[in-house]
Amino acid sequence: MSDASTALEGLFDAVLDGMGLDGDVTVSETAEGEIAVNIAGDGLEPLVGRDGAVIDALQYLAHQVALRACGGEPHRVSLDAGGYRERRRNQLERLAEHAATEAIEHGEEIELDAMTPHDRRIVHMALADRTDIVTRSEGDEPNRRIVVLPASLAD
Repeated sequence: MSDASTALEGLFDAVLDGMGLDGDVTVSETAEGEIAVNIAGDGLEPLVGRDGAVIDALQYLAHQVALRACGGEPHRVSLDAGGYRERRRNQLERLAEHAATEAIEHGEEIELDAMTPHDRRIVHMALADRTDIVTRSEGDEPNRRIVVLPASLAD
């Protein structure tokens, strides 16, 4: 186990203890250097927070801890708690397909609600292979949103 993995395991054990939550922390590393932290258990909703705000903040903190533990060498760090990320990905992919269908059927732009950069990336990737629609991000953080429109209107 690397220094970063050890540091992250300790961090999230402390977070769980501090929040009075019970969960099992697993840290794994890919050959590409990505570090995945998974917290399994029941009642982990406080780790996710409203619209994923807490889990996004914890993931940022985890990235900073890994960066320092590795002497400044960057690593991609992903954090999941109670399967939230997979559920959210599925929800966003369904939203993306629905928006694309609406854009084609009505021949107009469909503007989605503001999203985090992580969520916007999922939507863009979900529709990346479609040639009949185009996606773009508009606005400034934290109100940056995706617009889905028929390719014929993109010119």
